[in-house]
Amino acid sequence: MEQNSWGWSDRLSLSYEPMDETHKEFVELCAALSEDNPDTFLNRLDALIVHSIAHFEQENRWMEETAFPPVGCHRQEHDAVLEVMQEVRRRVALGETDLAARLAEELPLWFEHHVDTMDNMLARFMAAGQANQLTEQLSEQQTDQQGQTQPA
Repeated sequence: MEQNSWGWSDRLSLSYEPMDETHKEFVELCAALSEDNPDTFLNRLDALIVHSIAHFEQENRWMEETAFPPVGCHRQEHDAVLEVMQEVRRRVALGETDLAARLAEELPLWFEHHVDTMDNMLARFMAAGQANQLTEQLSEQQTDQQGQTQPA
């Protein structure tokens, strides 16, 4: 298996820190799949699967909590890629070692597209929701302050 130089870059940043931090870890674990050491591939894939389960559950919670409209499509994509990782793991353990290199090549491509589309929409949606919430809070504070300064 060839060493892949893929890694974190500003191109993957969504300027939403909680998501970017999780994505940095995903990228690190995903890039590690291309290490040229077949004896440790399953351990590296297991670490990525464990991370991905928590990562996807976190995003799924965010989508539910914010009533993100395309939650179903986004969740299905998480489920599908996790299923692929788990199936590749099962088949590599049975001796289909060529699938290890294929996953190491294809997963970064999937992730870049997922970040550009699904996660980009989610990050923007959550950031807009936080901005709207802050605006509402400031408006309420101003209304309260105006009510306190006016004579009864």
